[in-house]
Amino acid sequence: MQCIDKQGNPFEIKKYSHGDYASLEAMYMSFYPKGKFQGMPPLTDDASRKWIGVLLKNGENFLAWQDGKTVGHVSVLPDFDKYDGEYLIFVSHPNRGRGIGSGLTRLMLQHVKTLGLELIWLVVGTTNIPAIGLYKKFGFTFCEQDIIESERQMMLRL
Repeated sequence: MQCIDKQGNPFEIKKYSHGDYASLEAMYMSFYPKGKFQGMPPLTDDASRKWIGVLLKNGENFLAWQDGKTVGHVSVLPDFDKYDGEYLIFVSHPNRGRGIGSGLTRLMLQHVKTLGLELIWLVVGTTNIPAIGLYKKFGFTFCEQDIIESERQMMLRL
C-alpha cells in the first residue's frame, strides 16, 4: 500500500517477507528509546533478535518502508482459541507523528478481520499520549481494570 506521510513524503506498507529481516533488525538495533515500556524493544542486540524472532514466528507482521529502510513495524499475535490477538506497534523515533503508525494500524485492522479474530488488545503506558490518541482514533477503548498504575489495557472489538 502506497501512502504519503504528513510531511508529504511517500512511504509504503507491506506484509513482512523473509527478505525484509535485515532492514527490520536494523530498525530495532537503532531504535530509541529501547526498553522504555515493558522492556520493549529489548535493550541488548541479542535479546532484540530473539524478540523479533518470536514476533515473526507467532505473529502477523507488516512493515512501513521509507527511502529503502524499515521505519515502522506492527504485529498482532493471534490466539485463535480465544479469537483475539495482542497488538504491538513500533515506529522509529524520527518518523513518529507523521501518520506512519496510522497507516500501519489501518492495514493491520483490515488484515486481522480476515483472520476471524473478534478482538485485539494492547497495553500502553499511561503517559504515552500520542499512542493513546492513535488507538482511540481507531476505536480502541480502555478496559475497566488497569494492569498497574503506569499501564492501561485497551481493546478493540472487530
